[in-house]
Amino acid sequence: MKLFRSGLVLAAAVLGGCTLPNPYSSQPAPVTPATPGTQPAAPVVQPPLRPTPPPVIELPEPPVVTPLPEARSANLDQLADGLAARLRNSGVLGEVNGVVLLDEIRNLAGSPVDTRGLTERLRANLAGSLRFADSARVSSLRQQLAYQDGRADMAALVRLGRQSGADYVLSGNLNRSGTGFSLQGQLMEIASGEVLWSDSVSGR
Repeated sequence: MKLFRSGLVLAAAVLGGCTLPNPYSSQPAPVTPATPGTQPAAPVVQPPLRPTPPPVIELPEPPVVTPLPEARSANLDQLADGLAARLRNSGVLGEVNGVVLLDEIRNLAGSPVDTRGLTERLRANLAGSLRFADSARVSSLRQQLAYQDGRADMAALVRLGRQSGADYVLSGNLNRSGTGFSLQGQLMEIASGEVLWSDSVSGR
């Protein structure tokens, strides 16, 4: 028995430098201190994914529209002379018995044009063949009827003709024709609404 106790004491002396955790002890398990100078490894953080931008769609630039050149008055005068000659040679003037309202030629060509001068040129060419309504009275009536752009639709034009004492309406339109112009004229009887004559001439 003494020999057994001596063995236990000797074993305890040999193992005195080693401390084993006792699972039944209330003391916490020993913690190994961190080595000085070392840092714990930082967690790897993935960068956030950036959304892919939508593709850029390049729209074609609109074409540059070059304004039409201003028409030369000499060319337009030739159109007015030609239209007056067509009307005189049509044989319709023999049927016209009364006053004619000459409406100002409407510019549909898209170029700056002196349509008032063109209208007066047409009046001068036909002054010996037709009796026109008084220009001052017609201008005053236009303002009273509140015409838009100096001209209204055909119904208002007929009304203007009646108030000015006219029996006929002579109207015209200037249009673009290729690289040139075309001048169209029309003579209408106010009472019946019948178009007695219509023609056009073209030129550069």
